[in-house]
Amino acid sequence: MQAQLAQSLHIAYSADEEDHDLAEPAEAAGGDVKSDRADAEMRAIQQAIARVEAEAKAACAAESRAHAESRARALAEDRAAMDNAAAAVALQNAQAAEDVIAANRERLESLRAAAQASVAKLEAVKQETAELRARVEADNQIRQAAEVRARAEEESRRRAAEQMEAEAHFAEQAELAAEELKKQTNEARLQAAERVAAVQAAKEEVIGIATADARMATLARERERQAFSARQTAQQLAQAEAEALEATRQRERADGVALESAFARAAAEVHAAEEARALAHLEQEREAIALAKAESDRSAALSLHLRLQTEKEIRDAAQHRERLEAMAATTAQARRDADARIMAATEARIAADRELHAVAMGRVEAEQQAEFEARGKLDAERHAMEQAKLRQQAEQAATDAAHAVAEEEQRAARLAEERDELSRAAAELARAKNDAESAEVATLAEHAAALDAANELAREKAAAAERLLAAERARAAAEGEAIAALKHRLVEEERATAAAEARAAAEREQAEAFARNAAAETRRAEAERAEAAALAMMAEQCDLEVQQKEESAQAAAAQARLGAELSEVHRERTRAEQAKAAAVQAQIDAERAFIAREEAALALLEQHTAQQRAAAAAEEETASAIESRMASEIAIASTARERADAELAAAAMLREREMLEAAAAAAARDKAAHQKSLLDAARAHADMQRKAADTTAALAAAKQALLEQETTRYEAAQRALNAVQRKLEA
Repeated sequence: MQAQLAQSLHIAYSADEEDHDLAEPAEAAGGDVKSDRADAEMRAIQQAIARVEAEAKAACAAESRAHAESRARALAEDRAAMDNAAAAVALQNAQAAEDVIAANRERLESLRAAAQASVAKLEAVKQETAELRARVEADNQIRQAAEVRARAEEESRRRAAEQMEAEAHFAEQAELAAEELKKQTNEARLQAAERVAAVQAAKEEVIGIATADARMATLARERERQAFSARQTAQQLAQAEAEALEATRQRERADGVALESAFARAAAEVHAAEEARALAHLEQEREAIALAKAESDRSAALSLHLRLQTEKEIRDAAQHRERLEAMAATTAQARRDADARIMAATEARIAADRELHAVAMGRVEAEQQAEFEARGKLDAERHAMEQAKLRQQAEQAATDAAHAVAEEEQRAARLAEERDELSRAAAELARAKNDAESAEVATLAEHAAALDAANELAREKAAAAERLLAAERARAAAEGEAIAALKHRLVEEERATAAAEARAAAEREQAEAFARNAAAETRRAEAERAEAAALAMMAEQCDLEVQQKEESAQAAAAQARLGAELSEVHRERTRAEQAKAAAVQAQIDAERAFIAREEAALALLEQHTAQQRAAAAAEEETASAIESRMASEIAIASTARERADAELAAAAMLREREMLEAAAAAAARDKAAHQKSLLDAARAHADMQRKAADTTAALAAAKQALLEQETTRYEAAQRALNAVQRKLEA
């Protein structure tokens, strides 16, 4: 349009020159006609200039309208981009919520598995109780058989004692008979001695009689018949004595036989007594053997009972250890999954930081390009200061900028409200999660109370079995340590969850700030590119107009008016530059605020690093506690039925909680993504936490360096702005 204006002015001036050249030969015709023509030409020129100005204003209005439409499109694109970013943030939040739900689900699965293991353990305890009852019944039968055998042995011992008493009585009677026989033998001996003395006296008497007969033979033959009778009597007496001697011999032989029989009987009685004593000794030995056998059977039964009880305790301890190992493996798997999710989130954050770094580098390059374009714009503005239409365009641009600033402020207010709503929603979610954790802690406390009650009942039962008291106490102490370690682990998990939530909130705020900054930078870059394009077009038009005005230098009156307007344009342009400088200063302040937020984010990252290190230390302590607990759980005895009932009640509560969480997570379950599983031990997990902390520290250092670069770049931009202001003031 300016080219058309210049062309029309050139044509008008050319026509004026031709008319002036034609009018020179006719100058003498009349001065009035020339003055009227000059006035008409001046009016025509003024009308042409007015027409050109109107067309220029219309063109400026069209360009302003097109610029406003392009800016509206850019704002719509920015809004769409920010909506996409908000959708991405919402998707990330949903993903994080799904991760938390999945972690809770895994935790519930582990608790369900623990409950099933408890039920299986209860069934095993019931079965072992039945086996123990059967074994006790068998032991009772064995004991009854042993008692019957002991009674039989006692009866046999009693009979043996009675037989021994009878044999002793018989032995006493035999001894009495032997003594009586001895007395009779002594009497027989005395009688035999008396008979021998009588025989000796008879012999002596016979000798005396023979002597008397021999003396009386000579004295009295007359007594021959008496002597013959005496001889007959002596013969009869000798025969009687021989018969007496024979009877004595027979009696002595009978006495010898009786003595021999008595001696044999006494020997037989002594042998019988010895046999009775040996039999009694054998019976005593048999009784002692039976008692020893019964004692050995009782000891074997007791040792078998103790061995079975020990095997049961070992089996229960092994099952409990396996269950705890399974729970520890499940917990470690859940922890590793959570660490994998944290690592994935960290990698995503690192990727986002890299993208933001790339965006920042692009922004630096765009700003450098904008600086070059600003220099070109300043050069073009020196040429464009001669145009009067820039005032309307500047006013329109100022109006658009004011509208854009108002819209951006409204958008910032809406974003702040949305951020507040998101913060409130995050706080609600955190509160709900804390309530759930509190309920879980309460459930665990009830479980611990049930465990304490079970321990008390087990201790009451252990009063009947003193040998298991030490094992029960050790089990109670170990379970108390396990509960304390579990509470400590829950506290550490709550702290880690709170730190993760704070870190996620900080990262969300940082991502939103980056998104807003990127959107603002994109809009500013697009505005500067559009402004640079418009200025380039204006510069080209200005070059053409300068060439055309060099050809039409004779429009002095129009040039004077344009000079007056040009001074006004200078003043308006100066005010626009000052407003732009103020806007740039505000942007610098915003960038400084962004730097402050980045420093706060760095502080949060440092805190997160410290928390991760503390979490790694806590994980190491937890690993050592788990190892010590696994070492101490070898001596844990079997749990009672009440503990199983308490565990079933806890499992029912957990199932109800799972149903509630499943109902709460039903709306977002379809969006859950497949999770990566990373198998590692607890110490490897601690190493990974330390590596993550080191990576976070390196990331913080990189961000610090990036902030320093941004600060340097902003200082350079400030210096360039100051240089531009000095140029404008000059």
